[in-house]
Amino acid sequence: MDEEISILDQIKATVATLGSDKVNLSGEDLHEKDLSKFELSKANLTRVNFQKANLEKINLSEATLEWTNFEEAELKEANLSKAKLFNANLQKAQLQDCNLSEAYLGKADLRGAVLTGADLSKAKFNYADLRGTNLEGTNIKGIDLRWSRYNHDTKWPNENFDPSFAGAILYERQ
Repeated sequence: MDEEISILDQIKATVATLGSDKVNLSGEDLHEKDLSKFELSKANLTRVNFQKANLEKINLSEATLEWTNFEEAELKEANLSKAKLFNANLQKAQLQDCNLSEAYLGKADLRGAVLTGADLSKAKFNYADLRGTNLEGTNIKGIDLRWSRYNHDTKWPNENFDPSFAGAILYERQ
């Protein structure tokens, strides 16, 4: 338990001293840690393991989150606006009411993720995997879905919305 307190205290102290834009946590293992309400905007968090972590209300705006693992993480009300989430693993992540406006999620894996009430305006989901993703009640104004994959289990904000008209590809295989 002392190790958990230590690393989280070290992160907070580094942010307080240098500012979050100077923080580089690349490759850190923070699975199952509680980073709720942390300020990490513009931080480099490439390949960080946040699996099953509590990241509610965290500020990750403009952060670099490429190849980062958020599998089953709690990201409710998180700020991920303008974040770079290339090839990020967001399988079964809880992203209710989060801000992903203008975020880049190219090749991100969102299978089974819940994004109800999220702001996805102007986000780029090129080649992302949206099979089984819940997007009910989301703002998708200006979203780029070209070449993203979805299936019949994917829930869209509007039952009459046809993702194929936005360039998404129906993909039923596992």
